[in-house]
Amino acid sequence: MAFANRISDLARTLAQYPTTVTVMGNKVAVRTNEQLATLSGETTKLEALAAEGDTAIASGTCKDPAGLSTRLEFNTSQISSLLTAFAAQDTERLKSMSIISKQKFDAYAKNRMSAEKRFADEVSTLLTQEAKAVSGLGKSDTEKPDAKPDTKPESPSAPKPEDPVKPQPSKIPTVQDTISALPGYLRATIPKIVKKYDEAALSTQSKSYADAAIKLGANSSEAVRSYVVLVFTFGPDFLSSTTKITWVNDIINNSQLGTMDQRILILRNAVEMRHKLDLPILNAA
Repeated sequence: MAFANRISDLARTLAQYPTTVTVMGNKVAVRTNEQLATLSGETTKLEALAAEGDTAIASGTCKDPAGLSTRLEFNTSQISSLLTAFAAQDTERLKSMSIISKQKFDAYAKNRMSAEKRFADEVSTLLTQEAKAVSGLGKSDTEKPDAKPDTKPESPSAPKPEDPVKPQPSKIPTVQDTISALPGYLRATIPKIVKKYDEAALSTQSKSYADAAIKLGANSSEAVRSYVVLVFTFGPDFLSSTTKITWVNDIINNSQLGTMDQRILILRNAVEMRHKLDLPILNAA
């Protein structure tokens, strides 16, 4: 399967759904030009990423299969997060509509909204499938074998060499490895936020937040890192099962969005999208 081409096909199908509706004689945008431009830009980025995976799959090898697979997996929820950000933006944009007009708008816009949801789900499925395919690829060789083999006869007195020792597979970092490496990761990722901590305090605080992430239900290293960055940035009450921030609550407590790992990553992407769209992070809306 050419994953990039499939995403492009899905995007063309989505583009056929109307982006405006007529409510009480007035045209109302289901999607603003700014939202459409953002959606197009993110889709183009995902197509480029998928094309990178297509090339690796076609060749059967990849310089960094684990890294590419991780990037594909990381972006599976990108469109869903973008739509979540759009929903928050729409609430603000349409709040002046009367109840009757809003009800009509919701009914007329249903086809477009449903199509966007299907698009997000299908893109997520494609990137997940491609991430798995890429992770199984062999690592491409970086060194060429000697052109001239050694043809010297073996000395009669020389002992026979032992069977060559097979290289051990590289160790996959565990969540505990990730927790141990958190202080350095945070210094590199959010230096301004953690600069007030000395090494001991940062290690203690980051482990405390990581433990909270695991208690919430996080299992993957990426989800634990994302949780820790979010709570260092916005405070421990920002990401919890009892958060009072409505849009955060809608993500973190919605089991239909997937596992807790997936919900944390969706939330992280939603934060990034709200930044891009200049939407508030810590309010209840």
